[in-house]
Amino acid sequence: MQKTKRLSRSIILSFLMLGALITLLLCLSLILALKTIETNILDEILHAELKQFQQQTSDGQKFGSSQSRSTIVIYSALSSETSDLPEYLRDLPGGIHDVTNHGRDYRVLVEDVGGIRYTVKFDDTSVHTREREFIRLVALCAFITLLIALIFGWRMAHYVISPIRRLAYQVMAFKNQPGEYLDLSEFGNDEIGVLARKLQHYHHQLQQLLIREKEFASNVSHELRTPVTSISMAAEVLATKKDLSTVEQERLQRIQRAAGEMSELIETFLILAQINNDSLEVTRYEMAPLVRKVIDQQRVWLGDKPVDVIVDEQEPLLVSAPSGILNVLVANLVRNAFRYTERGTVLVTLSSGQLAVTDTGVGIDPEIKAQLFKGSSASFSNHSDRVRLGLSIVQRICERYGWTISFESAKGRGSQFTVRFGPHTTDVNQSLRR
Repeated sequence: MQKTKRLSRSIILSFLMLGALITLLLCLSLILALKTIETNILDEILHAELKQFQQQTSDGQKFGSSQSRSTIVIYSALSSETSDLPEYLRDLPGGIHDVTNHGRDYRVLVEDVGGIRYTVKFDDTSVHTREREFIRLVALCAFITLLIALIFGWRMAHYVISPIRRLAYQVMAFKNQPGEYLDLSEFGNDEIGVLARKLQHYHHQLQQLLIREKEFASNVSHELRTPVTSISMAAEVLATKKDLSTVEQERLQRIQRAAGEMSELIETFLILAQINNDSLEVTRYEMAPLVRKVIDQQRVWLGDKPVDVIVDEQEPLLVSAPSGILNVLVANLVRNAFRYTERGTVLVTLSSGQLAVTDTGVGIDPEIKAQLFKGSSASFSNHSDRVRLGLSIVQRICERYGWTISFESAKGRGSQFTVRFGPHTTDVNQSLRR
């Protein structure tokens, strides 16, 4: 359920980021509003105190300092004689300033009127202390808000993901129990419920299609086995005659060989259709003798062409699969190489965990490469259809047993198809070498 965990994490992070953004904007707004209100109030107080002081000093003829309250001190002096002012206030220009002296914070108004400098000092240390306490309180509220957003996001993610998780578990059960159906009672009349009902519908259609495919494959295999068996028995009876010529014996052997290949093909297609999976005994086969046998069977496609066939067994290769499956796999690769190589070499290489078939044939057209392993043949020539049909069977065999197939090809210079078998095959080969 890795995808579901990622979706849950995304929902939780979305709620957390939204909560963080809203909280940050709200906190900044509160702090900015507080600072603005404080500044405006302090400035109004300073101007009001200065105006009142000017009215009480009979036209500003009184110089010195006056303390109207515990937090406000007013200084007045000639603009040219500011030596009586505290040192940290002497050089301040006109206007309002924030000053710090000996650990205390002051809001200071400096104004020159009629040659007299008035300096109004307000001790706002306690105001700043309360401001910092307010900021800490806002930070605490922000943390609590983010915690609530995290919890709410987790609960919401659980609520949203829960039906998706249940649906995913039920769909996963189809893999091991194809006859199972979705329990639609677990889903409401929402988007998830609609999706569940659609999946149920498609699953039912797929089940019916598989049943019809299995019935068709069973019927076809039964009908094919009867004539193939008759051909094999008739060939065996004819082979007992002693007056057969050499040519007639070769023809009978070809008939018997073809009948055997047909039987293996029938069993192979039944396995690919997942019918009678246990009907064939699966053992480890050494690939070198099997490859040589297939090459002898497929030499008819070479005819008289000047083509050398080489089997390069670099390392012993054992593969666990039914013999019919391996025969069909190798036969399709070798047959294509024989059919489309006019001269040169066909090389079959056996190495650790893989089999490669290399030819010096006509190669594959670039426009065909992308569709090479697909079974549909609506828009290709007969030549490419035969190639692609055989390789489609090879692809299905590889998918059935967890193998992989790859190829390299250049137009006019040949092709190389490589089948890499599963890791268990490599382990077996390594144990053989030891």
